[in-house]
Order: sequence, then C-alpha cells, then structure tokens
Amino acid sequence: MAGAAKRGEGAPAWPTVLAAGAGAGVVAAIAAVGVEIVGHAPVPPRTATAWSAFVAGILGGLLYGVLCRTTRRPVAAFWVLTLAIATVDSVLIATLPLPAGPGPRTGIPIIGLTVPLRMLGALVGVGHFGTRHFPAPYLVVDTAVHYVTAIVAAICIPWWAPRR
Repeated sequence: MAGAAKRGEGAPAWPTVLAAGAGAGVVAAIAAVGVEIVGHAPVPPRTATAWSAFVAGILGGLLYGVLCRTTRRPVAAFWVLTLAIATVDSVLIATLPLPAGPGPRTGIPIIGLTVPLRMLGALVGVGHFGTRHFPAPYLVVDTAVHYVTAIVAAICIPWWAPRR
C-alpha cells in the first residue's frame, strides 16, 4: 500500500489532467480531420472523427491521471496503452464486419469510439456483427487517424499535466 501511495505523490490534479486531455482532444480532432482530408476519405464523417478524437483526449487525460497514481512510470505506460488501443481499434476495423443495429445514443457523434467497443462486445457475445465491412480503400486513412489521435494524446497530455 505504501508503494501505491508513494507512486501517487506528485500526480497532477484531476482538473489539470482533464484540461490537458481536452486540449489534446482539440489538437487530435484537428489533426485527425486533417488526415482524412489529405487522404480524401469520406468515411467516417468529419464531425464524428472530430468528436471521437476530442472525447478520446478527455478519456486519455483520465487514464493518465490514473496511471500517475498507480504506476512508477506513467508516461511510458500511457504511451504503451494509447498505442495498444490504436492498434486494437485498427485491427478490429480492418478484419471484422461492422456491428449491427443502432449504436448508443450519446447526443454527440462518437462512432469512432463506439464502433470498436461494440465490435469487442460482439466478440464476447454482447451484440452482434452485421454483414458490412469498413470500406477497404479508406482503411489506411482510418488507421492513421487512430494513431494520430493516440500519439497526440501521448505527447500533449504528459506535457501539459506533468507530475509535480
């Protein structure tokens, strides 16, 4: 217990990691939409990409805050986890059919976050897959969007919310 408490010492305050996550989300949203524009990818919709990247930034800030309180090397752990999430998302989108049925009603278009989660759910029997796949011509751009979002978060959040 003492080790966990000691690791939490100097962790940035929760408002700081949330603000850093929101800032990283804005940067990631601009970068991700830029990747889609440069790649001439009409799917997913730009609004959904921007909102998904923004919300991912906020969630990344929360994850970083937890890691600062639970691990000795939160920045390294954060890099590993963000890149792992981007990889899993990209592999799911590239290899599996899209989930069937309506997605959750969140009030904001975050299909970039919900589709991979629904795919994971379908793999374990919660929900099911449809017959459509993500359009193959845009898989490279979609993968780049995942990694751009992860890398922006991994750079910006620890920079803007350093340990004290």
